[in-house]
Amino acid sequence: MNDTAHTEIDRVCNAIYQAIFERRLEPNTRLVESQLAKALSTSRANARQALLLLAQKKLVTIALNKGAVVADPSRTEALEIFAARRCIEREIVQLVFQRCNAEDIDALRLHVEEEQLARQDQDHFELIRATGKFHLLLAKIAGNKVLLDFMEQLIAHSSLILEKFETHDMRTCQENDHSEMINLIEDGQLEEGLKLIDKHLIDLEQVLNFKEKFRPANLTEVFAPLLDK
Repeated sequence: MNDTAHTEIDRVCNAIYQAIFERRLEPNTRLVESQLAKALSTSRANARQALLLLAQKKLVTIALNKGAVVADPSRTEALEIFAARRCIEREIVQLVFQRCNAEDIDALRLHVEEEQLARQDQDHFELIRATGKFHLLLAKIAGNKVLLDFMEQLIAHSSLILEKFETHDMRTCQENDHSEMINLIEDGQLEEGLKLIDKHLIDLEQVLNFKEKFRPANLTEVFAPLLDK
């Protein structure tokens, strides 16, 4: 496979990942290759390869003679994902306190401004993207690529869990938690930072009631806003 094909498969893979991350795709949504190819202006072969890559990350499930669907997390998987996040994000926070510099603080504050703007504009999908990306920015600052790779998967799985099991329309991180975390990092208050990340994730987990809900998705509508990203 040549580099051009790899680049195109990566683009398709990233678009599907982003749609899951932003909760544009619900769990158990069918991902028909022909529809994906049309929605993302690519070939069926590229769509198939992207689905296989996402299946390796357990974001997509592929069944013989049934095709691909967005992963449909169970109650047990949901609890395991949030348990994993609590462990990994505590380690990330500790590394951030060791490594974070003034430039990193500025980048985090600029990002929180994007979150606030999305709240003001009531831009639902942008707010979901921005609040999730804050956690990925912390992982990048931590400087451990393995932890960052884990976080990218865990954040996407968390999106599926919250889309499926959320009890009410909270849908994003608590408004002031990210700003408070930045202040604690700047002041070097590690223990308070660890307490905050624990509380933050517990608050997210507590909105789960493990009640299923599902709305069929139109793939062309789902991916249209993502094509220019």
